[in-house]
Amino acid sequence: MGAAHGTPAARQRTTAVITAVLVTAFVIGILVVVSRAPGPGRDARAYPADRGTITLAGALGRAHVRIPDCLAGTLRYAVPGPSHDLYLLLGGSRPCLDRFITINTLTGEGTVSELPAWARDGRGEALGWRLDPSLGYTLYTGRPAPDHEVEALIRELSDGSGLQAYVRAT
Repeated sequence: MGAAHGTPAARQRTTAVITAVLVTAFVIGILVVVSRAPGPGRDARAYPADRGTITLAGALGRAHVRIPDCLAGTLRYAVPGPSHDLYLLLGGSRPCLDRFITINTLTGEGTVSELPAWARDGRGEALGWRLDPSLGYTLYTGRPAPDHEVEALIRELSDGSGLQAYVRAT
């Protein structure tokens, strides 16, 4: 038996190494458990294309967009890319969509014959939106804050049951 293992200094070093290894293993174990713990869950209103890096409330706040209560239950949304653009699909009655237009100070630009770039370059399609300019969308625009823009394509549903709005907010 070697003399070094029996000395108090050697035993103290061995105890320190074992303690450090056990503490490290414990910390790693806790980090693994925490990283695999389920989060609050995905918002059911989010499109699959949504990155999930910001809540709907956070995205609305960042884009300076407000949603009236009458639309809150029907909306779908996504913040799909690194640009932080917010895409919303809203459906409701004319008074409810009029409230959305009013509280977001949007201005009607008239019926569009050509859709905005975001509605025809694949961004809307990635959300499952099939936007056809022949359906008679009215474009509404607004600038709720410097460097922020809202565009809404709104149309009446063919069955007359309400309106539908496709919104992009930057």
